[in-house]
Amino acid sequence: MKVEVTSADLNTLEGRCLLVLAKKDGTLLNVPESVQGPLAEIVAPLVESEEFGKSFGGKYYAVKPAGLAVGRVLFFNVGEKAEKHNDIRRATAAGWKALRGMGHTELVISLDGLDEVQTTAALEGLFLGSYQYTELKSEKDKLPKQLESLTVHVSDDLGDRVDRVHALCRGTNRARDLEQMPANLLTPTRLADLAMEWSQTAGFKTTILEEDEMRDLGMGSLLSVSQGSDQPGKLIIMDYQPESGSDKTFALVGKAVTFDSGGLSLKPANSMAEMKGDMGGGATVFGIMSVLKDLGFPHRVVGLVPSVENMPGSRATRPSDVVTSLSGVTIEINNTDAEGRLILADALTYAGNYKPDYVIDFATLTGACLVALGPKVCGVMGNHQPLIDAILEGGRDSHELFWELPLVEEYKEMLKSDVADISNISKSRWGGTITAGLFLQRFAGDYQWAHCDIACSIFEKGDEVHPGGGTGIGVRAGYLALTKMA
Repeated sequence: MKVEVTSADLNTLEGRCLLVLAKKDGTLLNVPESVQGPLAEIVAPLVESEEFGKSFGGKYYAVKPAGLAVGRVLFFNVGEKAEKHNDIRRATAAGWKALRGMGHTELVISLDGLDEVQTTAALEGLFLGSYQYTELKSEKDKLPKQLESLTVHVSDDLGDRVDRVHALCRGTNRARDLEQMPANLLTPTRLADLAMEWSQTAGFKTTILEEDEMRDLGMGSLLSVSQGSDQPGKLIIMDYQPESGSDKTFALVGKAVTFDSGGLSLKPANSMAEMKGDMGGGATVFGIMSVLKDLGFPHRVVGLVPSVENMPGSRATRPSDVVTSLSGVTIEINNTDAEGRLILADALTYAGNYKPDYVIDFATLTGACLVALGPKVCGVMGNHQPLIDAILEGGRDSHELFWELPLVEEYKEMLKSDVADISNISKSRWGGTITAGLFLQRFAGDYQWAHCDIACSIFEKGDEVHPGGGTGIGVRAGYLALTKMA
């Protein structure tokens, strides 16, 4: 997508179509005073006749509007409360999708009249709402049109903000690409290769720990998950260090089970296909790492992505097996479908080698989180309240919503094992997201840590902004959290 930022007179800007957002009463939200009059004259009678609709989603398409150089204008009804920035985000995404259905491939939008939050939301709606995963489609001429050119009209010097939002959305869309990719193509080896490829342009150094190296180090917990598959496990290490030096180190850990059959604790058939997305936490870390250089992040960030396939092969881990983790803690594996915490355990321990100031892990960890919070809210818990608060605030700013859950000390009893130091699953069906967090806390060491359960990133149904099947949730919220702790 070509993006051009301009402060030229909107009356003179040429283009195929201008997208104008309006409240249900006809109040225009994103146009300068110079064109308010002519555009208001178009929409006012539509409001009076109710042709513009009474709520979010009403549209009117004007051809060759008087006084403007653009050929078309699409008026989009954002409803009654435009201060809800997610309505702005949804509106620009839905507006673009309506236009692409008419064959448009280019768009003009003005940010004049929008505040900072609304500006960000409007841009995110376009950059995220225009996403399509088309790599495996053979008849590309039959696909919906792509947004090829976006002209952004600004009244002030907002070019840096446009670039920043665009970069974060590119990171989100890269994570979406990984989540959408089928597991026969995105193996742990292919994910490691992509980290090597991305490092050439994204400004980080990549190191891959192979299974022999992990075995020598004592990563028995991680390796217990990969041993049922023909695909070898990897620990992908991406190390971003700014040229100006850094006085803080952040570690990001992302679960990347490229396919999760459940192992011998096999998943039901109707849940299996979406398990290509069980690498969503790793995708989030990849997405964040890919934008650090572009955004000039001033501190060191180490991305650790343990990547495996969880398969029920002849060498697969059996329920009741006991393994020794990198930390020396022994783990009784009572359910092989509670595998994400096993690979994160060793990765969290390994993160200690970098003496991080803050550690955040991202994982599609528990179905219980979906039961508790639904398909659009992530869970967060940890041992450092300022870091948790930064994630909550980053989630609110990006509308990637998080809700804090407590690490209840008494629930540790549920993870006791009769034969090992800890069990990988609770003895009770209750509080599954919290007990998973308590398991990870055992391996978080003494550093300041937060755990993000992003199970909702495997999203079954798409909406205006997000595709179905993999949303890239966590990239924008996670990066914003880093900036708040920088």
